[in-house]
Amino acid sequence: MMLKDINLIKSQLQQHKATHRKFTIEVAKQELLLTTTHVNLADLLRTSRLGTNEKESEHHFLQALQKVARLENLTFLEKRPSLLYNLRIAQAAAHLGLGRLYRDQNSIQKALEQLNKAHDLPQELIINEDSPGQQDRLGIILTTHGEILNIPGHSTPENVRSALDKQQRAVAIFCQLELTTIGPRREQTLRNLMGALLAMADTLEDLELYEESQEAMRESQVIGQKVQIENNTSSLHLHQQKAASTKETMDARRELDDHTSTLYVGSKIRLHGLIDQIMNGKKGTVLGPDQQ
Repeated sequence: MMLKDINLIKSQLQQHKATHRKFTIEVAKQELLLTTTHVNLADLLRTSRLGTNEKESEHHFLQALQKVARLENLTFLEKRPSLLYNLRIAQAAAHLGLGRLYRDQNSIQKALEQLNKAHDLPQELIINEDSPGQQDRLGIILTTHGEILNIPGHSTPENVRSALDKQQRAVAIFCQLELTTIGPRREQTLRNLMGALLAMADTLEDLELYEESQEAMRESQVIGQKVQIENNTSSLHLHQQKAASTKETMDARRELDDHTSTLYVGSKIRLHGLIDQIMNGKKGTVLGPDQQ
């Protein structure tokens, strides 16, 4: 579906450019939408865990970054801060996605290069805007960066200490977000916090700080229990909503029965509500006992 969206946006861009013969603000908006769609499709391909999708995922991430490079040179974007802001979000997401993709491919140096590029962008956005989403992304970048720096066989004592510093910063970010995040984003925030704590526990163990490692593990378990409780609460709320809806439907049907005249043999009716029956929606006639 996203690939169709990309082709559709490309077609619209070509038509717009052919009509106006110049780069307008509308073209910039469409280019930004195309960039974001490339990133979303690349992330979808990356997380599919199919090796055959890795090349396609990389292609779409790089396509997004090429568009960012072209757009950020446009002078009129300086007068459109919201466009520039969203462009930076797409750029940070593309670098982060590439970093994780290269990590999965065990291309450590390439992963670190992308994560270094991703790191400064959310910080810049956080300074300029009140952006919980960018704080979350920065936390993910720091967690991932720390994990890569502490990969066995690739890490040095200096890298391990640097990994711990990044993971501690990630934990601090997610702890702060846990206090302020409500709604659908809260569960993902808790999961990110749990992941950061687990990564930090591994790093602390590698540094032979065993008590601190055990404490981080205990904290991650507490967060895991919170996630489970909130999931159960959410499921219970959904069940209660369904039950209330079912009760309302039954009450409405009783009320309808109480105010509907009796059907006699020969009355015309239309069938509804039959489970998996092709007769739904068909017209019919009430039959008598000897006609059934």
